[in-house]
Amino acid sequence: MKKLFHFSIDKMPYWLGLGSTLLFAFFIAVILPDQSAQAIANGLSESIDTSWFYNAASLYRIAESYGESGRAFYIQQRWTFDLVWPVVYFLFIFSLSSLFYKSIGLSKMNRWILSFSWFAIFFDYIENIFVSLVMLNYPNPTPLIADFAGTFTSLKWIFLGMSFIVLFLLIILKIVQFILWNRKTA
Repeated sequence: MKKLFHFSIDKMPYWLGLGSTLLFAFFIAVILPDQSAQAIANGLSESIDTSWFYNAASLYRIAESYGESGRAFYIQQRWTFDLVWPVVYFLFIFSLSSLFYKSIGLSKMNRWILSFSWFAIFFDYIENIFVSLVMLNYPNPTPLIADFAGTFTSLKWIFLGMSFIVLFLLIILKIVQFILWNRKTA
C-alpha cells in the first residue's frame, strides 16, 4: 500500500489534475444542487451526510422523519451518486496536492500529509454503509452500527477538512515560491 501511495504521487499526470478540477467544478455547480433538490423532493429535509456529528437517537429520529419512500431514496442515492462523489473529491484533492507537492520540491519524508484524502474517502464509504444499514433495517434497531455511524461521519469531515487545508497550504507555498523565484530572476 505504501508503494502504491508513493507511486501515485510520483506518477501523477498533469492532465489528471486538470481533469479532476474540471470534474469537481462540474459536480459543485451542477450535480450537487440537483442531488440536493432530489433529496428535498423525496422528503429528506434534514441531511445526515452534512452533519458534523450525530448519535444513534438522532439517526433513528431522522430515519423516521424520512418515511419509507425517503429511506428508500436515501439508500438509492448512497449507492449511485454517493459512490461517485467521494471519488470525484478525492481525485481533485489528491491529484492537485500531489502535483503541488512535487512542484514545490518537498521532501519525500513528509508525504504522509497527502494521505488525509485517502482516509476521507475511506470514512465516507464506511459512513454510507453504516447509515444505509440503519435506513434499510428501520424501525428495527441496529446496535453498534447506529452508534458508530456518527463517528465515521465526523472522521470523514475531519480528514476531508485536513485534506483541503493541506491543499490550500501547498497552493500558498507554491505562490510564495513563485514570487521568490521571480524576484531572484528579476
